[in-house]
Amino acid sequence: MENYIDRLKILLRESGYGKHYSEKCIEYARRLIENNLPVIFDIDHFSLVSGAPKELILKILFADSNYYSLAQIPKKSGGFRDLHIPSVELKYLQCWILDNILIKVQISPYATGFCNNKSIIDNAKMHIGSECILNMDIKDFFPSIKFTMVFRIFAYYGYTKELSFVFAKLCTYEDSLPQGSPASPCISNIVSLRIDKRLSLLAEKYNACYSRYADDITFSGNGGIKKLIEITAKILTEEGFSLNTKKTRMQFSHQRQEVTGLIINGGTIRVNKKYKRDLYQICYYCKKFGVDSHLQKIKCNKSFYKEHLYGKAYFVNMVEPEEGKKLFKILNEIQWDY
Repeated sequence: MENYIDRLKILLRESGYGKHYSEKCIEYARRLIENNLPVIFDIDHFSLVSGAPKELILKILFADSNYYSLAQIPKKSGGFRDLHIPSVELKYLQCWILDNILIKVQISPYATGFCNNKSIIDNAKMHIGSECILNMDIKDFFPSIKFTMVFRIFAYYGYTKELSFVFAKLCTYEDSLPQGSPASPCISNIVSLRIDKRLSLLAEKYNACYSRYADDITFSGNGGIKKLIEITAKILTEEGFSLNTKKTRMQFSHQRQEVTGLIINGGTIRVNKKYKRDLYQICYYCKKFGVDSHLQKIKCNKSFYKEHLYGKAYFVNMVEPEEGKKLFKILNEIQWDY
């Protein structure tokens, strides 16, 4: 750090800046370096370090609707989820902010989603062997994360108001966090730091275990954790979110206990039986009658159906390797067009 600060002092002196201004610049740079973040002074400097023309950055800032395209994917519960896909230029800037700034910001140890070194398996493991599992869901998670919340991240860690505005504007769309941006998952974890802290302390008070995978909240402990539903709803409201009461469920040890789609009864983690059964059945039909015939039968027009099925098999393999091997064997025996 001191090498950078020394070079900055020389540059400021040679450029003829006054003592007060120079001290402010050095103080600003020091704080960012202490937070392990890149020193960026203004939008011109951001253009230089990111390699993106300033004119392009300004265009995106004030005409962001031209740099997103809408895609809709069906929800399991019915209806569609809107994905706002950034253009190549905007995605580049979002990736730069993610790789150089956001990825270096601390997130909670209780967050298990969107983390490079964690998965849904790690999330489920924490709750094995519990008398009771309490699952809750944050309603409209990404859309609830507003521009001001994202702005505060960059401002808190030391960036100027101008740059905090630029970064937050590039990472939000119509005042919310867009599903489809590469930066959104990481931002959601950073924004949720206070939620994780408050809910983990709440869990501790009730001798329970807490984890959060994206918008899925899980508590495990004894039957007393039922009291946490109302308190959690209150905490979420105070933090700018709301509880999706339709997805709140309690599961006792004599029932099937499920955490983020994985079964954890009996001290082991398994994939839902129906998920595996349906996948085996699809593979059987594709192998016996042909892929095209099967797709016509189920009226499906997925262009990457092969990748879709292999993706499901990889998911099973991640949780149950032996079962995954069987599925891969069947998939490899199917007559694919490519």
